[in-house]
Amino acid sequence: MSGRETYDVSRVERKILEEKAKRRAILRHEYLKQIENPFRQALGTGGTVDDPSVNRFMAMRAAGAEYFKPTWKNGLWQLGWVVAPIVIVTYVVYKSREAKEHSYRTGQVSYRDRPEKFI
Repeated sequence: MSGRETYDVSRVERKILEEKAKRRAILRHEYLKQIENPFRQALGTGGTVDDPSVNRFMAMRAAGAEYFKPTWKNGLWQLGWVVAPIVIVTYVVYKSREAKEHSYRTGQVSYRDRPEKFI
C-alpha cells in the first residue's frame, strides 16, 4: 500500500469520531483510576466514583437559593406546576362523582347494579 488510509467517512466526520474516541479514552482512564483506588471511601457495596461535573452542578443548585428572586413569573410557574394539577384532579373527580350520584338518585341505575352497596 502507499501508506494512505482510506475511510468511508468525510474528513469532518472522521475528526469528530476521533475526538469522541479520545474523550471516551480520557473518561475511561479517569473512571478506572478512581474505581481502582484502594483508599477511596467505600460507600455501600462498591463505593462511588467522583464526577467533577456532577459536583459543580450540585454546588450550583445549593448556591442558587442565594440568587433566587421571587417574581410574578416564578409564582405563576409554581402555581401551574403545583396547584393547578391538584385543582384539575379535584374537579374531574368531583364531576364524575356528581354524574354517578345523579344517575343513582334519578333511578337510572338500580340498586342491584350498583358497584357500592350498603350491605
